[in-house]
Amino acid sequence: MLNFPSSTHVNRLVPKTAFYKHLEMNTRLKMRFVEDVERIQWLYKLAPSTMNVDVGKVVHEIVVLRVTLKVEDMPDDAFLAIDRQMPRHVVFVLQYANRVRLLLNYKEWADADKTRFNILKTFRTEWMPLIDVKLELVGLTLDNIYEDFVGQISGFVTNNAADTKQILALQDEIARKRRGAEALQKRVRNERQFAKQMELNNEVRALKRDIANLDEELKNIGKQLRNKMYG
Repeated sequence: MLNFPSSTHVNRLVPKTAFYKHLEMNTRLKMRFVEDVERIQWLYKLAPSTMNVDVGKVVHEIVVLRVTLKVEDMPDDAFLAIDRQMPRHVVFVLQYANRVRLLLNYKEWADADKTRFNILKTFRTEWMPLIDVKLELVGLTLDNIYEDFVGQISGFVTNNAADTKQILALQDEIARKRRGAEALQKRVRNERQFAKQMELNNEVRALKRDIANLDEELKNIGKQLRNKMYG
């Protein structure tokens, strides 16, 4: 499907029970797996043993799983539960009918023993025809390849953790300030004293200026990354 080297092909069906019996999942998630997932296929294994690439400092193996769905709108939390506990980095190819989307939970080790992950962000592409799905293998180490996957699936066109985390931090800050502005606007509507309304409105305007500046910073980073990639 992704035109990866034949040495990386696995093409093995994985029983659904392998996930919801051996991983920590609540009853609701188990039911979603039973009802919404038709089958799971291990498509590819990316590792030094299957291709000419060095192991990364963070990423030691990347598995690509194809999940055939019975419903289009299966929530992401089932895939989050899998990813937090699998000791590998994962790319999901979700298929519903004749369309697919790529999903990647961007994660980092949560403990020194490398037994569990923290999910930093879930990235997914739009649904697309099978023939259009594409994921390029770029990099000499598994760290490089994984970070480039993140850049492709997220649309950030990043290829390293520093740039990706900078974008995520800006997005989080923008979202936080927008929530703050919305809360202040609600207080303005409920405030009876005119002087207090004016004070709150000034705070809203200051937050909106901050948001505009952060949005512009985010756009500039995007332009720089695209210029770097495409020349």
